[in-house]
Amino acid sequence: MEVGERIWCSPTKSYVRALPQRLGVTPRGRSGRLDRVLTDFGCEHSFARAAESVLEHYGFVIGSSAVRTATLEHAQRARAKLEEEYAQPFRVLPAVGDEQVIAEADGTMICTVSPGQRKGKRPRAWKEMRLVAAQAKGSATTVYGATFGSVAETGQRWGHCTRQAGWGLNSRIHAVGDGAEWIQLQTRQVFGEQATFLCDFFHVSEYLGDAAASCRPAQPDQWRRTQQKRLRRGDVQKVVDALEEHLEPVETSEEQAPVRNGHRYLSNRRGCLDYPRALELGLPIGSGMIESGHRHVLQARLKKAGTAWLHDHADQIAHLRVLRANHHWLSLWN
Repeated sequence: MEVGERIWCSPTKSYVRALPQRLGVTPRGRSGRLDRVLTDFGCEHSFARAAESVLEHYGFVIGSSAVRTATLEHAQRARAKLEEEYAQPFRVLPAVGDEQVIAEADGTMICTVSPGQRKGKRPRAWKEMRLVAAQAKGSATTVYGATFGSVAETGQRWGHCTRQAGWGLNSRIHAVGDGAEWIQLQTRQVFGEQATFLCDFFHVSEYLGDAAASCRPAQPDQWRRTQQKRLRRGDVQKVVDALEEHLEPVETSEEQAPVRNGHRYLSNRRGCLDYPRALELGLPIGSGMIESGHRHVLQARLKKAGTAWLHDHADQIAHLRVLRANHHWLSLWN
């Protein structure tokens, strides 16, 4: 449909558009329905690809800059909405919650650029965005949170996610991570005595896999599987002893000492390797929940090939995608 209009002039203005005034529309304006469509597409795809999707599904052309403007505008609203929730105390818990709640946390690197005019190629910097997740045992619903902020801020969001997932005064929190010190610290500070921390079994297995070639060059895979079975049975000391037999000389550099690295990693985390307990309770020993969250919540949009973000824009988009992943998308529009 095409609409023709006459441009009028008045004693004070030389350019008067009577039709838009009568219809209640403005040049380059967007309806709420269109904003929702643009944000929906822009949240999932590049802004150029989102503009193509509008043409494909709705039959009209719109510039990628309009998609970008709408998406970032509502992503900022999504961030404000979530931050308002995070400002509330998360330790106000119900007396009865889910018996077991699984909580995981990890970081991913996002490519960012500094703000300013585009004169040549701007320097890029990789910054860590931390993702937290929580899920009641047996539930198919996962609650996420993300931030570029401090470790303490990450822990606060972790607490909110876990409470939404079913954390109560009677709950036990099963925290799983790659053994990073900040994750263990926040497990203690956020969940206290209700939580136990377990090192991700597959992360530990990577250390064993790296050391296997030095410990048994002829059959490295068999040696690694033997140590994994020992860990599943709870024979941590036997694994440490098996590594200790093949420690590299002191003068060997860290890069060339996989056995020493694995021995140190396991020795410093003996209290976080209780895999028999987790298996007996039917709890995960790997951090698959947070790894899949990285892929579909953050990386699917923020780590596209060749993409670099302004720090603030990446933060906004992350909050918008968290809102969607947590099934609160409708609350942004209603």
